[in-house]
Amino acid sequence: MGITTIGSLNYDIVTFTDRVPQAGETLRGNTFETHAGGKGLNQTIALAKLKQTGAKYEIRMVGSVGNDSFGKQLKDLLQESGVDTTKVQVIEKKSTGVATILVEQKNGGQNRIILTEGANGNSVYDDDDLKSIFQGVTLNNEKQFVVFQNEIPDPCSIISWIKINHPHFQIVYNPSPFYPITKEQWSLVDVLVINEVEALQIVKAIYEEKEYEFYAKEIEKDYVGGYKQICEEFQRHLVSQTNSAIAVVTLGEKGSIYASKETPTVGFTPAVPDVNVVDTTAAGDIFLGALVTQLHQNVDLETAIQFSTKASSIGIQKAGAAESIPTFEEVA
Repeated sequence: MGITTIGSLNYDIVTFTDRVPQAGETLRGNTFETHAGGKGLNQTIALAKLKQTGAKYEIRMVGSVGNDSFGKQLKDLLQESGVDTTKVQVIEKKSTGVATILVEQKNGGQNRIILTEGANGNSVYDDDDLKSIFQGVTLNNEKQFVVFQNEIPDPCSIISWIKINHPHFQIVYNPSPFYPITKEQWSLVDVLVINEVEALQIVKAIYEEKEYEFYAKEIEKDYVGGYKQICEEFQRHLVSQTNSAIAVVTLGEKGSIYASKETPTVGFTPAVPDVNVVDTTAAGDIFLGALVTQLHQNVDLETAIQFSTKASSIGIQKAGAAESIPTFEEVA
């Protein structure tokens, strides 16, 4: 099977501006664009474009779009990128999901996003649905990854089903937008990929207040060092220890930190310096897609992180989400 993403597909409506307006304020924007997006779609296209040239494994997308022009454009784009869209369902009387994005051009391309889920709200799957989605997949030595985000209604129930029915599958979880789940649910995750904000949100949600305050103070004293402590804690005590047990925390312009069962000592890879940042909308999605393709190809974690860092640095120099994703050849 290879790699399956179960997640969102959105049509992005983007306004570029010097700064975002205050409450009650109207500003003149600089430019307006539309793009394919949604964390699920972005990560799936990143997986397809960043897998090694000649690699034979399949990239699949599972999700929902409306019966409208936006939905058709998104499915067409996935197919053009080499993604199997057999399980992308078209929902009647629902619009395709939309993301309204404001990009601040005088603030390093930072973005603010409002999501309207539309057909993504129909990406709920029962036992029969999931049996159909994973029909024909058998136990073998090939690595199988399933990628999730939080832009569909209940990813955790799907993760639980997979762990019961296909325990050899590796679950990749990017909990964005963040909402609290239990420690038991976190323990089903094999590869956790989060940013610095989400890292502290997890600490605040499942640890004692004194532990949250401890980590917050450590970050104030030593930004990278503080997050290294969080990454180590998550790798050892939060994620599943059955498979690869990987925790990755991205730190924006500073770089990323990572640890795994095979390499428990927390590593740090700095960001690529002197990059002309245009749009960071898909930076995290590109990073994740690059990382998972590398892991599927049995690349060691440190090298995989370096590849992902370079891929993301190329993507943020272009406008748009899915359109900004580089190819394997551009990164290698």
